[in-house]
Amino acid sequence: MGELLIRYLPPVAAWLLVLVWRSQDDAIRRLWLGLAVSLTVLTPAGQSAVAAVTGEHDFVRLLGHAGMVLVAWSAHDFLAHLNGLRRSRWSKWWTAGMFAVMCVLFALKPNLLPQSPWVFEYWVAYLLTLTPAFGNVIRLGLRFARATSDRALRVGLHLIVSGTALALVYLVNRVVRVGAGRFDYQYRLGYQFWVSAVAPNAAHALVLLGAAIPAVAAWRRRYRQYTQLRPLWQLLAAAEPSIALNPRVGWWNMRLRVYRRVIEIRDGLLDLQPYRDADVAGAARERAAGPAEVEAAVIAAAIEARAGGVEPARTEPVAGGPDLASDTAFLCEVAEEMASVGGFSRQAKCRTVAESPDS
Repeated sequence: MGELLIRYLPPVAAWLLVLVWRSQDDAIRRLWLGLAVSLTVLTPAGQSAVAAVTGEHDFVRLLGHAGMVLVAWSAHDFLAHLNGLRRSRWSKWWTAGMFAVMCVLFALKPNLLPQSPWVFEYWVAYLLTLTPAFGNVIRLGLRFARATSDRALRVGLHLIVSGTALALVYLVNRVVRVGAGRFDYQYRLGYQFWVSAVAPNAAHALVLLGAAIPAVAAWRRRYRQYTQLRPLWQLLAAAEPSIALNPRVGWWNMRLRVYRRVIEIRDGLLDLQPYRDADVAGAARERAAGPAEVEAAVIAAAIEARAGGVEPARTEPVAGGPDLASDTAFLCEVAEEMASVGGFSRQAKCRTVAESPDS
């Protein structure tokens, strides 16, 4: 049972990442897909399936290694992007050239036995293909982990770096082990179960966990925003039901759900623009209210003014953030203000202040 978990839990987790979390970054999508394919075809069931389709029992090894090459350089590209760098041209040529060498050596080998011709050379080529990518993943991952203030991302990067380092150690171990069969020297360490089976799967698990932690944290952050925006959205939807489009979006795609909610709120606020009373905003500012509290007061007053068909003499411009992230955060603050006091009770209070002789 334990060996089954070691063999099959990492590919199942990888496919869950592929299917559930839809990253907008191409490098992350390639990383997850490559990892899922590589882990799947290297399982006993995956090897049998590939052999049944292709008629070649050894081809699964090259396919799995191709997936790992895609994973390594996708991780490199993602971390280079985080650090404000771009993948150099030499690394692309290096990857393509070394993988071509791997394919040639794989075609020349008679079988996968370590003592067979070209098997050792193949593993050396595989190690040389991945080493620059793994080295840069470790270097860039540690650099960005020190710079970022996002705790989940920092933890995830440290796990990815640990998994990458363990994978590099395993590859070196594997080359030495294959060399023992080719050059006839003793290397018993390489045949132990924890080195040959546990180490590579632990490396995969660490990378998967490192990728999943920031994704889960981002989903939870967007879910909190989605629920925080609900009071404001409900108030605006009650005043203008046409803004609620209710798109069929799964709960796993919380990015799109938050985006749709912000758009619908902005549509509702646009409908209220002619009724945004500048006197209400001024009264709120005189009480030293913050921007979110002022906006909440103006929105509540505008909803009642629209219901009564009374347009103010002076209108207040719409407040918000310069981009989607800051605008979402601002609207969350406005929604919390309206939820804590109550939109219509706040409106009544602000209007009383605005109409008082002292205001």
